[in-house]
Amino acid sequence: MADSPLGNRPGKNRPEIWASGGQRPPFDLRALGRATVFLSRDLIAPLHAWSARRMRRAAINVKNGAGRIPADKLGRAERFVPSHLRVAAWMQNLAATLSHASATADPDVKRGNALVAEIGPHLWTEAPPAPEPEPAPSPDTPEAVAPVVLTEPTIPQPGDDPLASIRDEIAPGVARPKAGRPVAPDTPPAPPGPVTTGAIQVGGYLLGLASVAIALPYGLARSLWLWVGGRDLKGIGRDD
Repeated sequence: MADSPLGNRPGKNRPEIWASGGQRPPFDLRALGRATVFLSRDLIAPLHAWSARRMRRAAINVKNGAGRIPADKLGRAERFVPSHLRVAAWMQNLAATLSHASATADPDVKRGNALVAEIGPHLWTEAPPAPEPEPAPSPDTPEAVAPVVLTEPTIPQPGDDPLASIRDEIAPGVARPKAGRPVAPDTPPAPPGPVTTGAIQVGGYLLGLASVAIALPYGLARSLWLWVGGRDLKGIGRDD
């Protein structure tokens, strides 16, 4: 082939696929696998992050009383229904698990750690303000002391039965009034301990890996689609 009058050779300073006449880069199986995993992680991580943020918002709403069922409507089932504070704590633990799953699947380590730090704090990190102590009485103003009144002893009469009240209580068929069950005030649950924290981290790690494995067909299909469109897969999934 004759050289160009200007001294330029055909295909000089042009990409190899253009100079050779091809329309797509050479197929690389290793690059295809790396791109498949990267695109699968890139799909799963935002989904888990979105779910974690929504779950934490829902936990805060439940903690503030959203969806709380009054005790008088529960009746006898009240003892089997957890309090709304306990349910909020469970939802917060689920949100933390989802955040660890997102961090496991996210190719950006800093972004995943930032999400865990955002979702991780306990819902009751701020301690309630301590009640103000009552002012001590001034020593100049003596307090009025109520007089003590003693009851006079009663002398039992011959016809009195001192065990009448006991017999009434143990008599069969006599209904005795039941003492009301004291209602414990709703107290915020304690922060997760080391065992619970470890379970949340391990559960999030396994959930992230399982989600990426399920999304591999999507990553493979998208990688092949990009390759057919002329995208070089060697640049996908590489650290900058």
